[in-house]
Amino acid sequence: MTRGQAFFVHFVNVAVCGTGLVYAWMCYLLEPADEWSVVNHPWQPHVQHLHVLVAPLLVFAGGVIWRQHVLERIRGNDSGGRGTGLALTVLLIPMVLSGYLIQVSITESWRLVWIWIHLITGGLWCLAAVSHRFRASADRKRGPDPR
Repeated sequence: MTRGQAFFVHFVNVAVCGTGLVYAWMCYLLEPADEWSVVNHPWQPHVQHLHVLVAPLLVFAGGVIWRQHVLERIRGNDSGGRGTGLALTVLLIPMVLSGYLIQVSITESWRLVWIWIHLITGGLWCLAAVSHRFRASADRKRGPDPR
């Protein structure tokens, strides 16, 4: 993966995880100032819109690094970061699909199912992405594997 690709992937991860975590905090942990309000924070709609706008960039970033980084690591003997990398690979599809399905669900019951799946997979994605990043930094400092 080139430096530019790595920067793009990390930047998009921070943007998506950051907006997702802030939106979840606003939506589920804050109380509205007005009892008749449908939002819990004045910036909540803006954060949601920003999350929806940057999320497709994460899908694009996954496609950009798929062949050169993901498949290469799966096929190779490089074990550094393999567990977190596989977790990211497995979490991407349900996270992305549930994000889209939240927006197009007609019934409230299915919408709640997709919200829960998205919250769980998105939270796990953020944890795995941070862990994967730190693992990659530690492996780079340690040097090549002597095997």
